[in-house]
Amino acid sequence: MMNPAEFPIQTFLIELNHHFQNVDHPGLSGMLQDMISQPPSPNPQLEAKTPYFKKELDQSIQDMNGSTHSLKSLVNDLSANASWQDASRGVPEFMKKGYSFTEIIGQDGFFLHDSLRLGFFLQAPWIDYPAHAHDAEEWYLVLSGRAEWQIDDDVHQAEEGTIFHHPPTAGHRMLTFENPMLAIWIWTGAIHGRYWFVGHEEIDCQLK
Repeated sequence: MMNPAEFPIQTFLIELNHHFQNVDHPGLSGMLQDMISQPPSPNPQLEAKTPYFKKELDQSIQDMNGSTHSLKSLVNDLSANASWQDASRGVPEFMKKGYSFTEIIGQDGFFLHDSLRLGFFLQAPWIDYPAHAHDAEEWYLVLSGRAEWQIDDDVHQAEEGTIFHHPPTAGHRMLTFENPMLAIWIWTGAIHGRYWFVGHEEIDCQLK
């Protein structure tokens, strides 16, 4: 496993900020700028864990040949040393195994941060991730793959370079097609708040 201190986290954040520079949200921009100025500390306790969808992850990284190509080698190094989780959110009857995620920056990440969570999200082909919501505010940057993306009642098409914003408690659903989808996600605000599936708001789901 790579020593986190050896990874150029500042370079990664600068490249990431470049992709988010046209997002009109001063809070997100300020956080990214602050982390560039003072990079988060490495987490020496993290142990790498390979995702269930390792083949799909490798394919997704290889497919980063368009607008996100500048992040390709950085994403490859981080993903190979991350602690991936294969999530059902504690309620497999709503979401069976179909995606993996990892936290890169946060309290459980490769780098430590108290008020922001940032990581990778990998959704396998032909998976419907049902409408879900959370108290945290969220952004996604699609790194590769295509998907149909629903935010409340609005339906969008996702492709490499697309950015989505989920305000707190907004329902969102993702449906992949013949290829896996890889994305960067960012949580701000109530990062320790509730997570639930739309239509089952009474059930608190796991954040990990």
